[in-house]
Amino acid sequence: MQKILILANLVVALLGTGAVFYAHNMIKPPPTDQALEAEKLKEDTLAKSQIHSVPLKKIVVNLESKSSRLRYLNVEMNVVTFNEDEKEMIKNYEYLFKDATVEISSYLQPEDLDSITGKMIFEKRLKDKINDKIRQINTNLTSPVIKQIYFSGFVVQ
Repeated sequence: MQKILILANLVVALLGTGAVFYAHNMIKPPPTDQALEAEKLKEDTLAKSQIHSVPLKKIVVNLESKSSRLRYLNVEMNVVTFNEDEKEMIKNYEYLFKDATVEISSYLQPEDLDSITGKMIFEKRLKDKINDKIRQINTNLTSPVIKQIYFSGFVVQ
């Protein structure tokens, strides 16, 4: 009986050793074409590094002012999306930018918008609000659409 157990253990050990040897030496992934992989990497990097923005029409908004003179915001924006195919969506939802610009600027003073910090706050609020509205309209979207908003013109008078 002991001889059978020893023999069975020896067979199991030899089978395990053979399986490890086979896995390490016989199963090999197909060789990769280094030149092709390098070219794909270059193309992907180039495509991701180029920024293609969607220019929007100029928006002029009257601002509430503590002084008696009339103040307004004149802004031109370029919108960068996460995906190339979402650019057409931004063009279709340009009215959301106008609406959100009016709404957000109504809560800010002209002095706030004149500073760099005020412009950054304005851009963040605008981006967040529009991303939320686009997700409400398109319920199948799970991630934000707008990556960045660049101001090509930003005048507070």
